[in-house]
Amino acid sequence: MTEPTQPGPYTGPPTPPIQPAAPAPGGWPAPPPQAAGHHPDAYPPSAPYGRPPGPPKGPAAVSERVSGALLLVGAALAVGASFATLDKSAEYAEGHSGDAVYRTVAKPWSYSNAIPGQKTVEVTQFYGVPLLIGGLVAIAAAVLLLAGSGRRLPPARVLGVTAAALLLGTTLTVATAAFNDTQWDTDTRSTTLGPGFYLLTLACLAALAATVLTVLTVLGTRRPAGPAPAPNQYPPQAQQPWQSAAAPRQHPPTQPPPPSQPPSVS
Repeated sequence: MTEPTQPGPYTGPPTPPIQPAAPAPGGWPAPPPQAAGHHPDAYPPSAPYGRPPGPPKGPAAVSERVSGALLLVGAALAVGASFATLDKSAEYAEGHSGDAVYRTVAKPWSYSNAIPGQKTVEVTQFYGVPLLIGGLVAIAAAVLLLAGSGRRLPPARVLGVTAAALLLGTTLTVATAAFNDTQWDTDTRSTTLGPGFYLLTLACLAALAATVLTVLTVLGTRRPAGPAPAPNQYPPQAQQPWQSAAAPRQHPPTQPPPPSQPPSVS
């Protein structure tokens, strides 16, 4: 009968060395021995000091920039339309042939009536006032939204909604007034819409899109604010053994004695 190749059981990998415990001052019980490479006061490093990171850029930031671009385009169209012709009307004696009996030209700042052989009469209109105010307010709001001020200043978003609604109202009102002149057309009278009317139509569409986007952005960012985390807050440290009752000392595990070898049989 052959003898086993290994005289005893496999003891496994060697255990790490145990650091001897130093006597604690003041008669307090010494802390338990710690393995090499471990410290009881170790905790994750704190975040470095500096400027706090800004809010993440999400769909709200993209919507603000798109709204600002639409407001800027709508304001430019509205201001340009305030100096263009809205519509022209002409009255003829018989049908639409021959010379016109009189002609009228409507603009946001003036309205003229010309009769052949007489002096042209021109009066002032004030449709250009709301167009100019709406355009300037829209430009101011567009600059704030394009600069990303809506994330830092909530009133900037409110100004964006107000400017978009004001621009929409002014352009729609003036465009509707110009279109109302076509209802007086007859067999001898005709009205032609001018470039100012089409510029106002495009400005009205841009203001409508900006209004919808700004309202959705404001409604989407109104969430209840939770409690803010305390600054420079470190994770709680575990209670040290010498701060509580005396902890039992840890001893290295003992290995069981090897089994006795059976006597060899000759």
